[in-house]
Order: sequence, then C-alpha cells, then structure tokens
Amino acid sequence: MTGGSTEQLKPQDAIKTYRYLRIGMIGAVVLLAASVLIERSKVDCWQTSISAYYYTPVRAIFVGSLIAVGFVLIVYKGRGPWEDAFLNFSGMLAPVVAVAPTTDVGRCWSVAPSPLPVKEDGSLADWVVTNIDNNFNALLIAGAIGLVVSLLIVVAANKGNVGATVRTVKRERGTTLSLALTAFALLVAWWLSRNWGSFDTRAHGFAALLMFVGLIGAIVVEALEHRKEQEGGWFKVYAGVAALMIVGGLLIWLTRIFGEHTVFALESYEIVFFALYWIVQTKENWNERVESVPADAGGG
Repeated sequence: MTGGSTEQLKPQDAIKTYRYLRIGMIGAVVLLAASVLIERSKVDCWQTSISAYYYTPVRAIFVGSLIAVGFVLIVYKGRGPWEDAFLNFSGMLAPVVAVAPTTDVGRCWSVAPSPLPVKEDGSLADWVVTNIDNNFNALLIAGAIGLVVSLLIVVAANKGNVGATVRTVKRERGTTLSLALTAFALLVAWWLSRNWGSFDTRAHGFAALLMFVGLIGAIVVEALEHRKEQEGGWFKVYAGVAALMIVGGLLIWLTRIFGEHTVFALESYEIVFFALYWIVQTKENWNERVESVPADAGGG
C-alpha cells in the first residue's frame, strides 16, 4: 500500500471512530434499559429510582453502563472548549454515581440482596462501604494516571520543547480547560473521600445532580454556538431540549407527581432527553469531514 492511499484512509478511520463512539453511548443506555426491564418482568413493581437497581441483579450492568458512558463523555471531543469541559465534567461524575450507590435501596427486587445493604440503625452495611472504598480509590488512581499521561503526550508532541508546549496549551483551550478541570476534580474528590463524614451516604446524590447539570450545560453551550453561527434550526432544537430538561426536571421534582417514584421518573426523563440530544447531534455531524491540520500545528 502506498503512502498516499494510507493518508486517504486516515480521515475515514477518524470519522468511523467518531460515529462508533456516539453509537456506543446509545448502546450503553439501551443496555441499562434492557436490564432494568428484564428485572421488572420478574416482579410486579419498580424500584424507587434507577440508581436503586444497584441492589438488584441489574448491578453489574448499571455499574458497567455508567462507567462506559463516563468513558465516552471524557474521550469524546466536544464541538467547542466549553462543551468539551462540560462533557468531561459529567464523564468524571458518571463512574462516581455508579460506584457510590444510593442509600435509597428500595424494596422491589426479584432476589433480595443478602446481607441487606442498610443496617437497622440506618447506616450502610460493611460490604457496601468496602465496595465504595475500593472502587472510588481505583477511580482516583486511574484518573491521576490518565492526567499524567495526557500531560506527557502534550510534552512528547512538542518533543520536549517547553516554549512549544506552552503555546500548544494556550492554543488548545479545550484541552487546557479539561486538564485543569480534571486535576481540580481529582484533588477535591480525594479530599472529600477522606474528610467528609457523609461521603459514603451522600456522594451519590451530589454526583448524580452535578452530572445532569453538566450534561444540560453541554447542550446549552451547543445551542449558543449554533445561535452565534446563525444556524437557527439547530439552535431551536438544542435550546428546546435544554429547556425541557430544566423545566421538566424542576416540575417533576417540585410537584412529586410520581410519588415515591419521583426520582425514577426524574432520572428516566433526563436520560431520555439527553439521549435525544445525542442522537440529534450525531445526525447533524454524521457526514462531517476531517480537516487537514498543518504539520506545525502541534507547535513542535
């Protein structure tokens, strides 16, 4: 194969990778939904939240799907620096939602967890606390290693030239913002896990809330970007999705119309609309082309 033909294949490979990443995200959501529905078919009730399915046979799929979603959100390059930062932010929180489970264990399962996840005094069982400690520390270690590797890649791309590395960091605002956000988030997470007495019982709730805030933020900045570029049709779609996620989410939470299943309804609602945004954005950019980058763009 000649060098020219190899160069022609690279853009197509990049496009395929982009498409598979986006489709993979939807696949992870479908996988989780299928597992929840299979569990539902064996009982005559729903858990009080999707997160409560952690304590059912859905657990492996629940944790795996959220970690996969987090990975995609981090790896995927946003359309702009702020969208990328918001997606990375939510991507870092998704695994926390998975490995630091809700304390609302529910009471609807085909096979009751044994021993029960909550003790008689309301505290978490030892096996839950041990799981959180092991899994969360693993996330911190992996995140720290990933951050160091990312920095080394930037330096290597510029062949150790400090000046070129600094210029690259300044030029790649999205990358810089993401690396700074990652470093700050890891420090905060490490400190909270060791100094916040309620970490095991409250980390899940805060992480889930902030994850959805980050996802909505990504949609908002995408809408604003289309408005700036005077693409009215796409702006209306993205702005509409963001507005529905915010207004609908607040109404569900404040009215408690779904009773004890309010959290389940809220989580499902937000997931469905984010999936809609993801599908629409995939359709919008399905046939985009990979632009050639000048040889000296890396600053080396």
